[in-house]
Amino acid sequence: MYDFKGKVALITGGARKRGIGHATAIRLARCGADVAVNGRFRPVDEFPEEEKAEGWRGLESVVTEIESCGVKGMAFTADITDRQQVQDMVDGVVKELGRIDILVANAGVYVPQPFLETGEEQWHRHIAANLTGVFYCGQSVARHMVERKSGVIVNVASLSGKVGRANVAAYTTSKFGVVGLTQVMAVELAPHNIRVNAICPGRFLTDLSDYAKARQTASEKGISVTEAAHSIHADAVQVTPLGRLGYPEDAAGLIVFLCSDEASFITGQSINVDGGRLTAH
Repeated sequence: MYDFKGKVALITGGARKRGIGHATAIRLARCGADVAVNGRFRPVDEFPEEEKAEGWRGLESVVTEIESCGVKGMAFTADITDRQQVQDMVDGVVKELGRIDILVANAGVYVPQPFLETGEEQWHRHIAANLTGVFYCGQSVARHMVERKSGVIVNVASLSGKVGRANVAAYTTSKFGVVGLTQVMAVELAPHNIRVNAICPGRFLTDLSDYAKARQTASEKGISVTEAAHSIHADAVQVTPLGRLGYPEDAAGLIVFLCSDEASFITGQSINVDGGRLTAH
């Protein structure tokens, strides 16, 4: 268990029940950090049916979990593709919690489409959410960190930020950009005692990648959600040496390590958390 007592973390894209942002927020809170979590406003009637059945309330539920760890939790609804909303959010966190020691830029979108069918709207949507949003959040928070001469930033990229594959042109381009941006940020911010790294998840079972479909399949076939997910994502599981999908907690563990003093000499890296998939590529 790492010790983040007295630290303040800002996590973007943390409103989904089964997501890397949510898992990371709770892990940091359990380690003693006060946590501000960001997400877009979404009416409850737009939540997936399973989330409604479980009483999930988005950011409100995340904050409740954070505070159950004995630390402060706050929710900030902001569109990370809007520079002013990002700045207002950062200013709000600093005002309410006093500082920002950790930024986890996790928010993003993923909509597969063949290259020849990818339209301008989908292209710009991916670049805006997955790359420009990381830039806005990183720049705004880094300016605050430079004043304090310390900080840690972790950007959530993807295995698709290291290797191209079919049907994800916009997503892949945006994530390659995150890897490059991370390296530039690390070099420029190092003199200010700010470390910047990225993680590159492989195929994960999250709300972004067919959790609802896996749950429905599990119910129809009388099998576990994990078994259903592995059948849906058999193409990825078969080429992953560890033989399974990743889970939000797998990514959260790496993120928290990178934010800790144990990683004090690590910066500018984009670290795979993929069960060995890229190694076997």
